[in-house]
Amino acid sequence: MVSLLLLSTVFLLSVNKAISQCPPPSGIYLKYDGNCYSNGSYFWDNNIKPTPIECGLPGATMDDGQWIGPNGTVPCPGSNSNLNCNVGLSGASLSVHIPATFQVYLQPPGDGWYKCCLPTNCSDPNTNIIFANIFRFAQILSFTVTGLSSDMTVYPQEYKLICTKIGHGYYGISMRIGNTTLASYTYCIDKLICSPCPGSVLVSSTHTV
Repeated sequence: MVSLLLLSTVFLLSVNKAISQCPPPSGIYLKYDGNCYSNGSYFWDNNIKPTPIECGLPGATMDDGQWIGPNGTVPCPGSNSNLNCNVGLSGASLSVHIPATFQVYLQPPGDGWYKCCLPTNCSDPNTNIIFANIFRFAQILSFTVTGLSSDMTVYPQEYKLICTKIGHGYYGISMRIGNTTLASYTYCIDKLICSPCPGSVLVSSTHTV
């Protein structure tokens, strides 16, 4: 039986890892606001209104590339779940963004993981694929346990649960094991110094806590 549990929420600065050379000389990449990002990076929909995420493949010629998300294919040019796609002017590149129209955001069916395939579509086994998570509200990026004792048979045990949140600045957090509530925070507002929710801000633009 665990008699003591410490809960901590922290910011991780390395959530999205930028690539130093942008665009890279080879390999498929994601580019946003002048920076290139690695496979599996997260993008909040509010940040891609209207700045697009570009998927590119250096030295390749476009031959029916494709973006596919949780709600199916995003036609290029075209739109799916308010996510618009456009074909690049040269080489193999496709970009997606949320229109800048007032109060238009990513629709719920389009919230989640997307894959970009270049220079051919995703049904080609030889195509190049990269993933991006595009989401509307708040998401848990990671949930880890630290400070575990080397001897789990000795009680009481003390450890930390570290949760990293990204996205919307208004949220609530609840953690349970079975019917036991470990932590419950409501009306969390990242911009308030007196917010009732613990945590430290590392990336204010993406509300990473």
